Amino acid sequence: MAPSLAGRRVAVTRGAGGDDPLARRLRQLGAEVLEAPAIALAPPGSFAELDAALRDLGATDWIAFASANCVERTLARAAELGVAAAALARPRLAAVGRATAAQLARLVRPPDLVPGEARGEALAAALAPQVRGLRVLVPRAEEGRPELVEGLVAAGATVVAPPAYRTVPAPPEALAELAAALAQGAVDAVAFASPSAVRSVAAALGAGRDLLGRAALAAIGPTTAAELQLLGFTRVVQPLRASAEALAEAIAEQLGPGRQQP
Repeated sequence: MAPSLAGRRVAVTRGAGGDDPLARRLRQLGAEVLEAPAIALAPPGSFAELDAALRDLGATDWIAFASANCVERTLARAAELGVAAAALARPRLAAVGRATAAQLARLVRPPDLVPGEARGEALAAALAPQVRGLRVLVPRAEEGRPELVEGLVAAGATVVAPPAYRTVPAPPEALAELAAALAQGAVDAVAFASPSAVRSVAAALGAGRDLLGRAALAAIGPTTAAELQLLGFTRVVQPLRASAEALAEAIAEQLGPGRQQP
């Protein structure tokens, strides 16, 4: 059982709202959560590739989703085109991790494959024995990492990888509360769930980004941790399993409860 985070304040740099699994687990452990969404989602430069792929689902054998955002944005675009969710349920479905699988189950149906580790490379490796000569649709962020697509191509799949959305950094004013909390020593940890969130927070803090060193920094997985290390932050809390719940529990293991006020 993870230690309590009572008396601790943890900043979460992704989605606002209590439904975020990271914020929810932190609250369950007793932490006060400072919501500081560092990135926003925007339409891709063009929907042409995604639209063509969605209109040609009959020729698709697998759809591989590398994030819950990919699921949501792909389904939203399909609805705009009049493509029913049932059409996306016909191919076999793969999800990179539990959060993505849960979003698929909610919006389409449970996936056929979820790797043991929530990374693009792990998803490609799990799919590799099953996709040679088959057509795989991989909706992605416009600036998404290449490992999943490259792994599937290496496995002999015909890969269609249209952008479904792009991430844009939050403006500095959106992160002003986080900056003030860091300056005041009023936040115990900052949790990052993507490299883009790291870059966005660093850009918003500007010359004050060294303030991040006043708090424990936590990354959901190795690529996010590597982004923090590029900025000079070498001590990064990281869970053994890349999930929101595991990240919250790793923070609890690192910090434990804070000093309670009388």
